[in-house]
Amino acid sequence: MRKQLETTTENMRIYVRNNDIGKAYRILNKKLHEEGFFKKLRDNQFHKTKGEKRREASRAGRARWLKKQKQLEIRFQREERNQFRKKPRNNSQNKRRVNKQR
Repeated sequence: MRKQLETTTENMRIYVRNNDIGKAYRILNKKLHEEGFFKKLRDNQFHKTKGEKRREASRAGRARWLKKQKQLEIRFQREERNQFRKKPRNNSQNKRRVNKQR
């Protein structure tokens, strides 16, 4: 897997169009970020023990779990609120109602 990641960075090409270096730079940063280049750079900057890696993974998992729980809670509250809203009537029901009033 390492060779595969290394080859993608070696073969990456960004073309500058209309002398717009700013846009090319943004595209380069986006591609590097998606590939995980900056994360690898940060991780390899200092040595981490096995325990540190495990604790970091545990913290990241807990953060993902809490985020998911929060999203589910928000979705549940929205569904609960929508149960009590008046639903719009069908157009055919409105026509019948108007005909009865005449």
